Amino acid sequence: MKKRKNNTKLISGVVIFIIAVLAFAGSRLIKEPETLFEDTGLRNYQQSESNMMYVDFIDVGQGNCTLVHMGDTAILVDSGEVGAAQTVISYIKNLGIDELDCVLVTHPHSDHMGAMTKILYEFEIKDLIMPEIPEDIIPTNSTYEKFLTAVSDNAENVIPTEAGMTYSYGEMNLEILAPLHGYDNLNDMSAVSRVSFGETSVMFMGDASTAVEKDLLNTGKDFSADIINIGHHGSKTASSQKWLEAVNPEFAVICCGAGNEYGHPHSVVTERLDNIGIEYYRTDLNGTVVFQSNSKEFTKFD
Repeated sequence: MKKRKNNTKLISGVVIFIIAVLAFAGSRLIKEPETLFEDTGLRNYQQSESNMMYVDFIDVGQGNCTLVHMGDTAILVDSGEVGAAQTVISYIKNLGIDELDCVLVTHPHSDHMGAMTKILYEFEIKDLIMPEIPEDIIPTNSTYEKFLTAVSDNAENVIPTEAGMTYSYGEMNLEILAPLHGYDNLNDMSAVSRVSFGETSVMFMGDASTAVEKDLLNTGKDFSADIINIGHHGSKTASSQKWLEAVNPEFAVICCGAGNEYGHPHSVVTERLDNIGIEYYRTDLNGTVVFQSNSKEFTKFD
């Protein structure tokens, strides 16, 4: 297993736009823990056992944001849209976390990294991992430009994704599975990853499509995981039968917003989950969803 390197790595091929650094003036209002977690339906949620890994699929509406944490070690996967920033910041701070050991940005669409700019200015960031985007599909919008400036200003180590690399954070391991090569679609450049603790693991798909799933399956590797964060918010463009059978999870989580304009999750995906026998949760219906692992098995926190 390759360990995380401490030296700063620069992402080649990513154009960093020089813009004025946003001034975050004024105090930020952070909800009290009991109010915040009551709002998310987790009235009794407390991280009281440092030997447990927690996986928090935070309800950010039509977007993705997951906090994986164990003791004082925390990994943040995506952030949701710009407007979700204060929700995510409050959630993390009210768990007593003020440093993120790793931030993984699956790909630069705003529903996955829009809130990340404010988050990067709010917490100490050690490693920031994101895919190297082909030049012809690099976003040119202001959200991405501001994000890149925040990365340059705040991330201690900037690491481009490389399939096969594994990074260790305490007792948790983050394995990068994809992208395996360049794609002409930004969704397919998503960093597919798996975080493991002991015998348990959770798979993050970003917005990777069935084309990426097929490429991964063709490698013949083991992609099993106990939990899968369903790709592309439950779109029919992802979560093929063969891929779900290969991952063979006990649980699935679909991160999507109530009444979203895309119709996510699509019925073909939820029916597929039902037919395979995978128990699934939706943030539009269930709100924030939390699982805990004792290294042997996951249980849902209620």
